[in-house]
Amino acid sequence: MNQRTTFVVCLLTFLFWESWSRSLLSLFGVHFWDRQHVQAIIHSNPVGLYNSTAFAEIAETQYSPRRYIYLLPHIIGAIIWWNLYFLQLIPRVRHAFNKRLHRWLGRLLMVTACMQTSSGVGLALTSHSKIILIVSGFLALAVFYCVYHAWKYAIHRDIRRHKYWVLKVVGYLQTIALQRFYIVLLITTHQMGWYGLYPDLGENSTLEEANDVVLDMFDHSFVFAIFTAMLLTEWYIAGEQGMMKAHEPSQGYATDKSSQSVTTKPPTVNEKQQPLLSGS
Repeated sequence: MNQRTTFVVCLLTFLFWESWSRSLLSLFGVHFWDRQHVQAIIHSNPVGLYNSTAFAEIAETQYSPRRYIYLLPHIIGAIIWWNLYFLQLIPRVRHAFNKRLHRWLGRLLMVTACMQTSSGVGLALTSHSKIILIVSGFLALAVFYCVYHAWKYAIHRDIRRHKYWVLKVVGYLQTIALQRFYIVLLITTHQMGWYGLYPDLGENSTLEEANDVVLDMFDHSFVFAIFTAMLLTEWYIAGEQGMMKAHEPSQGYATDKSSQSVTTKPPTVNEKQQPLLSGS
């Protein structure tokens, strides 16, 4: 395992922990399958970060009948994906049961990836933010495109190209966990006094000002997440394919003496008498 792969494995492990600690555990804790129970919890404590109500309002709308039809498959898809996708990256698991487990699990995960991103678009269409809609739509198109090619090359047993597109699916879907990471990072840096992106919220700040800052952080975390996921994915694939190795001089510019020496032989009689052009 090279240093690049070691870094990526550590990053995926961290993002797996991030997805559980920041999202899935809390969803199980509030019983996400019981919509009215979750709404009662939200109403009991609506005040959150900076004494704002933005996060509570977002959560309340997610559990409304209009958005819950998208939220439920989105959560179920996240549970399936985040708990099973890494099994496809382990060679022993891939070759178990004559690769039957790998094939069936791969089909399930590719369907899950499409379900999760399409339900994310549904949530974005019914959200407050055009930024989230753009990011979710772009991510869904990218994932669908990669899944199509990964499935096609799996059918044709073209393992090299199948692996290429599958790695893109895995990398792009890290957007979901990276969004949780970036929202925490933006909040933490703002509380530490870094006001480059967002204004300072003093004691005299109004509820509207606090909500605006929190909503901006929420929107921007999606932008940071998708760019990071795609850039890291392309960086890793380029490295694995040898696109970042040291430059190798071409044969035409070789400097060794053996390549510069040219062996010649005297022309034969027929060659001397042969005209340069056939029509001469």
